[in-house]
Amino acid sequence: MEPKHFLLALAALALGAALGHAYGRRRPRTDAALADEERLAWLQRLSTIGQMMSGVVHEVRTPLATIILTAEHAQRVLDKGGDPRAQLTAVSREADRAVEILSDILDFAKPAPLDLKPVELAPLLSSSLEALKIRFTERGVDTSFDVPAGIRVKGSERHLQQVLTVLLINALDAMPFGGRLALAAESAGASARVTITDTGVGIEPARLKGLFEPFATGRAEQGGTGLGLNVARWIMNKHGGDVAISSEGIGKGTTVVVTLPAA
Repeated sequence: MEPKHFLLALAALALGAALGHAYGRRRPRTDAALADEERLAWLQRLSTIGQMMSGVVHEVRTPLATIILTAEHAQRVLDKGGDPRAQLTAVSREADRAVEILSDILDFAKPAPLDLKPVELAPLLSSSLEALKIRFTERGVDTSFDVPAGIRVKGSERHLQQVLTVLLINALDAMPFGGRLALAAESAGASARVTITDTGVGIEPARLKGLFEPFATGRAEQGGTGLGLNVARWIMNKHGGDVAISSEGIGKGTTVVVTLPAA
């Protein structure tokens, strides 16, 4: 099964299970017995469940797609008599991340304090970019990495990796015909700044303010739900940091700046 068909099937199954569970817990009575207001409230709950499940699928399909691509790469390496252990390690890492994302969604629904510890930025950013390197290469996107060693921030490593993955995937989607992506970091007094710059399609100024709203997306036809940036900002707020997006307009690329407290 092709990756896109697999993901669509997963989305349909997840959404169907959620709606079926909700329906099973509360079957509608006959039209005569069910008041209009109660029926409307029931439909709204189903809609909310559907949106939440769509968000879960949206977040989890990134590591799943990476697992599929990396497994296919491992098979090619094996066919050529090579050692696929590096690819299999990446598959295992992304599978673990998919499980962590599901836990993060539950945390988002029922917020809990994050376990913040000193985190070295260079290896974190490098591993986040490396996990998606195959996808950038296939798209014809050149990447550059300028992160000096020794920059440490106070954060949750897996949550920060989730934010970085969302931002990198958004940059990739903004360059359907190739381009350049630069990932850099620097110390800024009591903070550290991570900058992601792409040469993609850019963003209209009028859309910048609404990018972090739940379910706001310009990629609905591609399956985007708009939850990624909303979750990313929530995570950054939990870290005492922020994420900002700027663009000079259509065709002029996008710059994302993530600010974190230094450790």
